[in-house]
Amino acid sequence: MFRKIKSTVYWIALVANIVAIVALLLVGNVDRLQPAEHPWLSNFGLGFPIVLAINLLFLVFWAVFRFKTIWLPLLGLLICYVPIRKYTPFNIKKEHPVRSIKVLSYNVFMFAIWDFDPDETNPIVDYILKSNADIVCLQETDVYGKHQDNIYKAFRKAYPYHDFVSMPAPGCQHMMLLSRYPILKKEQIKYKSAGNISFAYLINYNNQEVLVVNNHFESNHLSEADKQGYKDMVRAPFEGSTTKTGSERILDKLGRAAITRAPQVDAVAAYVKKHLDKKIPVILCGDFNDNPISYAHKTIANHLTDAYIASGNGPGVSYHQSGMYVRIDNIFCSDDFEPYEAKVDNKIPTSDHYPIYVWLKYRPKY
Repeated sequence: MFRKIKSTVYWIALVANIVAIVALLLVGNVDRLQPAEHPWLSNFGLGFPIVLAINLLFLVFWAVFRFKTIWLPLLGLLICYVPIRKYTPFNIKKEHPVRSIKVLSYNVFMFAIWDFDPDETNPIVDYILKSNADIVCLQETDVYGKHQDNIYKAFRKAYPYHDFVSMPAPGCQHMMLLSRYPILKKEQIKYKSAGNISFAYLINYNNQEVLVVNNHFESNHLSEADKQGYKDMVRAPFEGSTTKTGSERILDKLGRAAITRAPQVDAVAAYVKKHLDKKIPVILCGDFNDNPISYAHKTIANHLTDAYIASGNGPGVSYHQSGMYVRIDNIFCSDDFEPYEAKVDNKIPTSDHYPIYVWLKYRPKY
């Protein structure tokens, strides 16, 4: 009797493990889906860490109860190596070489000015100035009055080359570029959006033109109630009709945002490709408002290297509020650069995003 029960449990676990592997493979490849055709499914990459955790639990299960079957979860993890590496890369740390460029991207959440008096030291501004980055791409830099005067003054003093851009109402989205290298030209990359923007800059890096693109792609427009609902959904995905209704509403919003975001990303990718065809090195930064297994990320990665995947370690969570913990901030580069020591710095929680930075070593190909 006991042997029969044991055999039944074994086969149930085996089948469940296979289902988990298939789920990991499917969720890990949803970035291939066009959001306009599959608005809900295209956002399932957000659930990748949950499915990955289930597969890791099977690894522990077989290691403890039936070691000779451990090959199954190991095979599953091997098959899904590419999406796993996208979500949580691991690299041997290599010190950045001399004369590398430090690039910082940071959604500063309007510098959280409501928490500070204008004459106080703003920790976000202080962090940026102390980062000693050579190129800084900032998003959500909306700030006014004396706060604006003091922040702009500090940045102008530290960075000889800078640009502050904004969208007209109703979007009123603001971004900044701070650079130690001359800005030769700037251009807005045109796409449809009520407030999100992308700007491209040609800078002179040691007599070499380099294209720097600063992006803030379409936001997901989730309310605080939606974010709380997402947290509840993750904690208890099958608990009650309220959770089901909330999850459907959230998926609808995420789907609509993904549909809007896709042509924005397509426009930027086409712009980048045009410059790559002209042999111009490219650095691309910004808040993608999408996870590492998404159409947005994959579209840019088709042309450029994700500096965090190439040289960072761990999941690198950059958005960290309301129970939504995911890497949505990115730095990409063309293969004219080699990335070193990419990191999402979680030591400064003032914004709802953590900053991401990387060192890039220029290695001319031509």
